[in-house]
Amino acid sequence: MRACLLAWLAVLVSACGGRGMEATDLWENAVIRKASERGKLVIATEPTFRPFEWKNEQDELVGFDIDLARMIGKELGVDVEFLPVAWASIISTLVGGQADLIMSGMTATPERALSVSYSDPYFHTITCLLVSKQKGAGIKSIADLNQAGRVVAVKEGTTGHTAAKKHCPKAKIVTTELENDAASEVVQGRADAFLYDLWSIRKHHKNNSDSTFVIATPVSREPYAIACRKGDPESVAWLNLVLRTLRLDGRLQELYEKYGLEDVR
Repeated sequence: MRACLLAWLAVLVSACGGRGMEATDLWENAVIRKASERGKLVIATEPTFRPFEWKNEQDELVGFDIDLARMIGKELGVDVEFLPVAWASIISTLVGGQADLIMSGMTATPERALSVSYSDPYFHTITCLLVSKQKGAGIKSIADLNQAGRVVAVKEGTTGHTAAKKHCPKAKIVTTELENDAASEVVQGRADAFLYDLWSIRKHHKNNSDSTFVIATPVSREPYAIACRKGDPESVAWLNLVLRTLRLDGRLQELYEKYGLEDVR
């Protein structure tokens, strides 16, 4: 499979006619080609986002993205090395060359795509609200949070943060570095709501059902994708081919089921 996928890209390069030199230069600099040569693919990830990436009791990296990255490495015929990175610096880690790809439950957005390139989405979800029973009584939608006196907790730099600024400009927005800290703001009654991804919101509600409730109406829709450095279309094309193969042969669906995930398109 590895040979077939790399051969497909080689044919694409040779078919570029008058732009052959330009295409060859792109192929020479492609991350997947370099990773194939050195036998290792380095993946940046923030391991605090269950069920996509986290550390288990044995301090091992596990999760949906971890399994998917290893599948991709197997298709390329290389080992996969994971580089744990704080969310605030994950894009700069990729752009600076310390990692080859980002796989970390990252939503592909137009703003982020100014700095990195994205594969096709491999998962879709939504952002929604975890609401405080103590402080958020009467809240039925995101619109009810857009008023003075309301407090919305978010994880800094996430799409939930972006959505809160867009939909709740009149509210106070409290940012935290960690997801659990944002959820605690709601659980402890210091914030009216936490705006974040659906699966995590459901998890925090399950753990704190006596003090929270969920409003699952979508605030934004979230396509998760693999991030690559700019100027590397060959790697993006190869990743898209692999993702398409994994979807068609059922392996991607098996991963959804393994981690109890629903691909919400």
